[in-house]
Parts: sequence; structure tokens; C-alpha cells
Amino acid sequence: MGRIRVLSDQIVNRIAAGEVVERPASVVKELVENSLDAGSSSVEIVVESGGKRRIRVRDDGCGMDRDDALLALERHATSKLSEAGDLEAISTLGFRGEALPSISAVSRLLLRSAVRDGQGSEIEVRAGRIVSVREAGLPRGTSIDVQSLFFNVPARRKFLRSEATEISHVLRWATRYALAWPGVRFSLRHGESHLLDLPGTASLEGRAARLFGPDAARRLVPFSLEREGARVHGLAGRPADAQPRRGAQHLFVNGRVVQDRVLSHAVAEAYANTVAGGRFPTVVLFLEIDPGGVDVNVHPQKLEVRFSRSSWVHDLVRDSLASTLSGRRAVPRLEDLRPSGSERVAEGAPASRDRGETPPAPPAAAWSAPGVEPEIRAIDLGDGREGEAGGLSFRRDERAAPVPLAQFRGAYILADDGEAVVVVDQHAAHERILFERFLRQVEEGAAETQALLFPLAVELLPHELAVVEEEIEEFRRLGFRLEAFGGNTVRLDAVPSLAAGVDAAALFRELVGEAGRSRSAASSVGSLRRRLVTTAACRAAVKASDPLSRGEMAALLESLFSTSSPTTCPHGRPVLFRLSFDEIERAFRRR
Repeated sequence: MGRIRVLSDQIVNRIAAGEVVERPASVVKELVENSLDAGSSSVEIVVESGGKRRIRVRDDGCGMDRDDALLALERHATSKLSEAGDLEAISTLGFRGEALPSISAVSRLLLRSAVRDGQGSEIEVRAGRIVSVREAGLPRGTSIDVQSLFFNVPARRKFLRSEATEISHVLRWATRYALAWPGVRFSLRHGESHLLDLPGTASLEGRAARLFGPDAARRLVPFSLEREGARVHGLAGRPADAQPRRGAQHLFVNGRVVQDRVLSHAVAEAYANTVAGGRFPTVVLFLEIDPGGVDVNVHPQKLEVRFSRSSWVHDLVRDSLASTLSGRRAVPRLEDLRPSGSERVAEGAPASRDRGETPPAPPAAAWSAPGVEPEIRAIDLGDGREGEAGGLSFRRDERAAPVPLAQFRGAYILADDGEAVVVVDQHAAHERILFERFLRQVEEGAAETQALLFPLAVELLPHELAVVEEEIEEFRRLGFRLEAFGGNTVRLDAVPSLAAGVDAAALFRELVGEAGRSRSAASSVGSLRRRLVTTAACRAAVKASDPLSRGEMAALLESLFSTSSPTTCPHGRPVLFRLSFDEIERAFRRR
């Protein structure tokens, strides 16, 4: 007798269930998707004991008659596909016909459905076997009641976590689909606790306000971009509002929740060097694309997708977010920038004397009006072009630089953008300008250098010398002309022009240390380069104690608003905030 044999239907169903049903949240996801595909305007979710004891999802969709309800419990039975060609352009959330039979194989399931009020059917299933079928007077729609999940698969049940953990996963999925379908009413009850009660709303902003709170939703910036028939839109958190926790990014493709590397990388690039390390912005992003250009059948739980033009999709998403983050709407208000004591210095920020913290009041006035022209060293503000940033074009009203009014305590520029007073941290602003200019030069292999009149001999520790030897091409790309000089000594003959006014030996040592830390963290070449450029730009930027003339303030602001992200420095700290005319009038009780 041969060794190969066909598995029984019972084993096949359990294997299929293992692919589709991982935990109670998987059940909720599949059932909610079916409800949305049925055209429901209301979805009610009831969970007990984290979903281990019971999960019920009820909707007011199109419903099923008795024959369709019975077929829906068969594997690969679906109303959403009719021929093989339909797989090439799937527009529904479900399509495989696996959800109900997979769930029923590992639970006690009660399906109740009606296509017309008062005329319905009720089907009871236990471990994949139909126990009873009967008529029932039901309202239009479908209700799926799942009890004792994994009661017949104890090995799977013992891997479930605590009630709190399981309900958190359920809530996460309910929240995602509530965001994706704001016009649908969603409710979620866990035992006696009402976790969600969201009426349908006409806008994503309205749904976000109910989910995140009105204050948090107000700080999200709408974005939208259409290109070649595709559209990306949603809400983006401002860089200054990034939080020290993951999980605040919600990605959707044609209404489907996805976990996609292409989209995630595009989001990361749009926010590159605008948020501090270890902090993550909130993003609610929708991609609407021709179903024929995306394959949704590449993951057992339909969480991943594959794009036929992945690079094009990546650039569409990145450009949409980047253009929005560079506009005036992304500038925070004063009340949005009140961190706790532990968050006042962003990770990776330089020492206070270089960050530009408020210095002691100068001997004369604490502020200087634009008419005062003090003599100071020349400031390199870069070559930003008006109205452009990062290869993207912007409306002039979003990108116009504010007009300088005064300098406060030698550290901050007060300016007028026509609607509000803008307060700018001059050190952080100049750091952003120099960072983008220097990074562009380095990536193009055209970093400007300045030869040293007298070469510098820099003594390094053995491990530092090893770092230089490993990354010598990167240092040369930055503009350092160097060579070994015997022992642990390196000779510098030229330095980046950007850093011509700083202690070249001290800067080189600091960059070597930064490179060493990046190597320890297994950073990529791009990450290392950005960290080195960030450090160099910080050291070369104007300091908090540097007085600026009116022309220098105006030039700095013009260059700042031509960068890709004028709201944060490369370390992720805020560069500026706005105090609107309305806020000022309210403060003086004129409104």
C-alpha cells in the first residue's frame, strides 16, 4: 500500500481554519469584511471573554436566503467570483469563500440571515457539521454568533492570550475598519463595556474625531494626490506630534486593511529626518487604485498585497505626504508643543550650547527689531529655490516665507505670515537648511570641500581608527580628504565647506563616533549618511547667541520654507510654531 493518501474533509477544514483563524480578532476581521461586502450601513460587534467565549457580528446588509446560507458554509463557495478572470481585478474585501467554513470548523456557530424582514433562516453548526436548519422571523441582514472558539482544537486554544490582550486585537481591527468606512455605523461591546459607538459620518475627519478625540484629530493634516487614475488621500500627523509608540499608522488599499512594505517605506521616506528616533507619526492613508493593478491574493489572511507598479505606487504615496508635510498646515500651534519633562530633548539632539537653548539675556535689549543691523559673521543659508522643495511644487500660499519682525534673545525669530505670528528657532531652522543642502551634495557625489592651510593630525583610539578604515569612502564622500599618518593618527588635508567655520578635528572625531554607533546598530549606508550629515549640519548652523540682521533673518526664512520639511530639524525637534491672530485676540478677550 502506498504512503500517499488524501486527507479527510475534517482535517482539511482544520488546516484551512489554521490559516484563516489565528485568534478572536481574526474572526471579527473576516465577519466584518463580509458585512461590509453585503452593503451594510450598520455593523454591531459583541464579544465576551476576549472572544474566547463568544463573538457576534450583526449587520443590516443584503442578507441570504436559506439556500445561499447553506452554500456559504461550504468551502470555496462565494458570491464574489464567477470565473478565473475575476481574480485579476478583485474589488471586494472577501472572495475566497473560506471565512465561514473555517470559523465553523473550530467553533459552535449560529448563522441567522434574511433577505426580507420577517423571512429568514437559522443554521446551527458544530465543528464544521450542520446540526439544524430552521425558518425564523428575522430582520433583514445577517448575524453570525461564534461560541467556544477552538473548543475542539485545545492546542490552538492554549496559545490565546489574556482577555485584555485578545480584546485589544479585536478593538484594533474594529478601529481600522471604522476608519476605512466612516459612513457605516460601528459598535463594539465587550461584556458590559461599550468600547465603540460610532454613528455613520460623511467624512474621515468626523470619524477620526470620534476615535482619536477632537483635539488629536484637529492636529491631523488632510492630504490628497491624484495621478494617472489613482488617488492617495487621508490624514497625516505633523512631525512635531510624533509619539513614542508604534501602531498609529493605518494603511488601506481599496478599502482593505493592509500591512505593506511598499506603502510603509513610502511613509517612512516622507517623514525621513523630520521625527526623532524612536518616535512615530500618526498616518491614516487610503490608496484607491485600479483593482487590476493590485494582487490581494498573496497572503492567507489577505493582509499583504502586491502592486504591478510598486515603484510608481511608492512615489505617489511619498510625494503626497511629503508635499503636505512641507506646507503651512503642518506647522504646529504653541499649545501643541508642550512636551513632558522627559520629552524636552529629542533623542540624538546635540548638547544645549549647540541646540540653541535660550541663552542669558544679552547686555542690551533682549530683542532686536529688523532695522538693527549688527555686525556678525557671514551665514551660509544654502541655495534653496523659492516655491520648490524636494522636487515637489507647492502653492505659493502654503510655501511663502513669513516676513521677519524681530529677533528675541538672540535665539528666536518672530515673523508674520499674514495670518499669524510665527516663532522660529534660528538654530534648528539653519540646521534643516544645511542638512538638506549638504545631503543633496553628498548623494550627488558633489560635496564642496575646503583645503586646510595647515593639515591636521587627528589622534584616534584603535577602535575609532577601525571605523575610519571601514567607512573611509563615506567620509571622503562627505568632503574629508584624509589619509593614514602612522600609528592611530589620521591626517586631514581638506574638510567639507559646510564645516569650514567649526573645529574640524573635533567635528571629525564626533562623526567617527557617530559612525561607530551606526555600525553597532547595523545601520544602512543611507542611515549612516543621514546621521553624519545631521551632525555636521548641527555643528555648522548658527547658534542661539548669534544676532541676525534683517536681511539674514529674511534669507534664513526664505531658505527654510524652500526645504522639504520646514517644521522640524533633522533630529525631529520643532523648528517653528504659529500663534494665530484669532488666538491673540481671544487672549486679550476681544473675541
